[in-house]
Amino acid sequence: MLHDATRRAPAGALLAAGWLFTAGAMAQPVTLHLHNGDRLTGTLVSESTNGVVLATGWNPALTVPADLIARREGGGTNAPAGIVAEVPAPKAEAAPPPAPAPAPPAAAPAAMAAVKPQSPTPPRWKTELRLGGDMIRGARDRDIYFGTVAVTYARPYADNPKLFFRSRTDYRADYGTTDGRETSDRMFGSNKTDFDLNERFFLYNFMGLGYDDVRRIDLQYEVGPGAGYRLVRHPKLAMNLEAGLNYQVQEREVSADLEAWQSRLGQDLSWKVYDRITLTQKATLLSNLEALDEYQFRFEANLAFGLVKNLSLNLTALDLYDTRPAPGVTRNEFQLRSSLGLTF
Repeated sequence: MLHDATRRAPAGALLAAGWLFTAGAMAQPVTLHLHNGDRLTGTLVSESTNGVVLATGWNPALTVPADLIARREGGGTNAPAGIVAEVPAPKAEAAPPPAPAPAPPAAAPAAMAAVKPQSPTPPRWKTELRLGGDMIRGARDRDIYFGTVAVTYARPYADNPKLFFRSRTDYRADYGTTDGRETSDRMFGSNKTDFDLNERFFLYNFMGLGYDDVRRIDLQYEVGPGAGYRLVRHPKLAMNLEAGLNYQVQEREVSADLEAWQSRLGQDLSWKVYDRITLTQKATLLSNLEALDEYQFRFEANLAFGLVKNLSLNLTALDLYDTRPAPGVTRNEFQLRSSLGLTF
């Protein structure tokens, strides 16, 4: 039995020595460098293929997974003290090929409309020129020449493109004779600006200046503010109503000058009757606030027939009525004209 104990001694000594060596190796300080740049230092407690366990001053058993370790310094039987051991990151398994993406659902009508290309922005400036002339030869010879120019500017508000600031400047002139006697000689210019308050209501200001030699008005000027309401708003039909004040002065050739504050009622219409046919119409009633039986009425309608892209044939009816004209001038004057129009 003594012999058996003597034989077991070397084996026990070897086992104890191996345990002491391993424990000594485990007790060595270890520094781990992680893939994210951090660094951990502690005493190696245990290690496996899944990672290592460190004892630190703040955690006696901190587990660090192997896929987080970039490299290791010191500690372990496979890395003696002072030797840097590289711990390669585990290889990522090959990802299966991606499944084909399902076909996108059919776009809803609203979504399809949202991606439609935007229509070009309408120009801010628009100019319309009309020129005409009538020559009649017979029992009475008559010649008349006339022209109008209208320049319109429309600018949408920056915070609401549906609302606009607009300005329209009109200039008209005509001259005519009948049997060598002057029957028409007038010129008048006006400017009207309006500011949208919302999609229905707007404010406006009107100014006008001109003369009418046949109606014995050497100079006429007027100005007046007001408000308007968009009664009809449709791509092919629009109608506005207006009400305001007007201050008018007429310097007359053969009678006392006329100066009056007037109420102003106005109405205008634009109708796209057909693809190439457009009807525009305006009416204005000015009533003297001090004598309501004195008033002026103006009516104008124009029917435009499109010939080519920017050229049109126009038929215009104009009626002027004044209850207090200059001596020798009729109260009512009606004109029917034809002209060629150019828009650009």
